[in-house]
Amino acid sequence: MWRANFLGSKIYTMKKSYFLFFGLLFVFSACGDASSYHKMHTDFVDNRWDPTIKKEFDFTITDDAPYDIKLDFSHVYDYQFDSVPITISITNPDGSQENLPINLLIKDQSGEQLADCIGDVCDLRSPIKSGVKLAKGNYHVTFSQTFEGPYLPNVLGVGLVVKHSK
Repeated sequence: MWRANFLGSKIYTMKKSYFLFFGLLFVFSACGDASSYHKMHTDFVDNRWDPTIKKEFDFTITDDAPYDIKLDFSHVYDYQFDSVPITISITNPDGSQENLPINLLIKDQSGEQLADCIGDVCDLRSPIKSGVKLAKGNYHVTFSQTFEGPYLPNVLGVGLVVKHSK
């Protein structure tokens, strides 16, 4: 009799734990920012970014909130370059275009990686614009690399993040 009560209470406790776990999982997944955009291109053949290949992103702004725009750059650990030259082209809803040449820093002045690395994979998120009010409408963003060699080596991914400023 005692064993049956013990097992019954144990099963009841496990059911409560599962219910709590899945309930919290649902709540946290529902709390995501519906107005955010994140896309990552990982289709680099032999981890090489050819200078003729542009990575393109399209997103829509539907509100008047300020936004942060960030570049995601994923590379192999111990990248051989301290920085990477990238040109960002933003086409606004009115058709105007803005070109932003940046020198994406991979390492700091002491030679330390700026990216978060796990094993041989490093992910670097760098701000392009912060707290900017974007006009409502459709945007087109293009990333191209302007490295002087025949290709930019050891690139695992390039992405765009657009989300509300905090």
